[in-house]
Amino acid sequence: MKQTFKLLSLVLALVLIFSAISSVSFSAAGLQDADAPAEAASDSQELAAVGAETNDIAFEAATEAATEAPAEVPAVVPTQAPTEEPVPTVGKVKNITRESFDSDRCLMTWDKVPGADGYYVYYLNADDHKNFSKFADVKTNSCDIKPLRQGTQYHFKVSAYIKHNGKIIEGETTLKKTATQPAQVTGLTKWRSSNVLEMEWDYNYRATGYRIYRTVGGVETLYKTIRGNRNTSFTDKSVTQGRFYKYRVKSFRELYDTSYSSDADSIMFRAGLCGPDYLITSRLGRVNLTWNANRYATHYEVYYSTSPNNSTFVKLFTTPRLYYNTTKLTPGKTYYFRVRPIYVDSDGTVTGTSNKKSAKVTSNAYGDYVGNTYIEISIDQQHMWAYKNGRQIESTEVVTGNKGVSDTPKGYYSVLNKSTDIYLNGAGYSSFVNYWMAFIGSSYGIHDASWRSSFGNPIYKGNGSHGCVNTPYKAVQNIYYSIPTGTPVIIY
Repeated sequence: MKQTFKLLSLVLALVLIFSAISSVSFSAAGLQDADAPAEAASDSQELAAVGAETNDIAFEAATEAATEAPAEVPAVVPTQAPTEEPVPTVGKVKNITRESFDSDRCLMTWDKVPGADGYYVYYLNADDHKNFSKFADVKTNSCDIKPLRQGTQYHFKVSAYIKHNGKIIEGETTLKKTATQPAQVTGLTKWRSSNVLEMEWDYNYRATGYRIYRTVGGVETLYKTIRGNRNTSFTDKSVTQGRFYKYRVKSFRELYDTSYSSDADSIMFRAGLCGPDYLITSRLGRVNLTWNANRYATHYEVYYSTSPNNSTFVKLFTTPRLYYNTTKLTPGKTYYFRVRPIYVDSDGTVTGTSNKKSAKVTSNAYGDYVGNTYIEISIDQQHMWAYKNGRQIESTEVVTGNKGVSDTPKGYYSVLNKSTDIYLNGAGYSSFVNYWMAFIGSSYGIHDASWRSSFGNPIYKGNGSHGCVNTPYKAVQNIYYSIPTGTPVIIY
């Protein structure tokens, strides 16, 4: 190819040379034919010589050009505007599902978005606010949103995002409306437990209402639905005394065609297990309580407070007996008490209801000052206490006079005399006693009773004494040698 190009270049040069010579020759001949002067002929010859020289130079140039390779012509590249890379799109989150049903959290899940680098989670308390807040940036398709308020409607939005060229590209958000469960019912309290059962509980400000479930004989039913969150009490009149009833109370809130329900608080009744009527008195710096038996109770709880406010009561004692005596309290101060019957068996304890009473503490007895050394006897409680210089030295059960036949007199007395190893004689009896302390003449006194194998309630109701205070041997011996003659004896 190179050789062919060189040959063509040589031919072209020769053609140019011959054309130049012909042109000069033609011009010279024309001038001579016109009878030009001799100077002109001379000039023509000089011009011909110059033309010949010029042709030689052209010939050499053509020859050199023919022997060199032709320079390559650079290709012209057209200019074009650069094209921008398209921005990728982000898929929309689908199928947001609430996995947990709690009062303080929401566990949300959703379908994975292909290609997503993560997800933004936003939330709104729709009861109290209007604007969403970003809650989290998560890398998986789930988020545990907590802590939240109980019984509150929440709106959640979730969007997927990708990272592209150092920027975050967020997709369209998906909305989920739901609510937290109402808080568990609190303050569930019994108010009546007789042939009518009555209860109440604390107000739940977010609730639509309350549901009452009742269990009888092991079968539970939805017994009552209460609309309105301020209706916080329930009375059941369809009960049988002595039977057990269990109630569960739930608060609920209805939103978005869904009923959001709380955990239940439960309460057990035994119909008829109501607070007993009781006598409350104060003497000798203490408060004495004595009550009637409840046929459905096995024990009794005694509560007290220095305030009538029901929330301030504190349990003092649990006893199967029908009485309770406090320790020494502050004279002149008023105390409040409750006595509540309970039923105890192997399955647990069922509580009843109680009545509130009060007493102002006094150090006197029957209107008279007593002092710090005395003997105290409760007929209703069939119990005796002995104090010396303010310290209790004895506490014992006793048997007093046969109730309704030979009752022991109540009142303020004192130890008149003391004797040992004597016989007590009366109509149809003569009984030997080791220790004797008379408090009314020679007819009524405190003494041991070897013929008795037990003491305390309810022996005196049908098998009591002739009016004396029968006392266990060890107890009366202790009192005999500790308490001097003249010591007050208070019987009530």
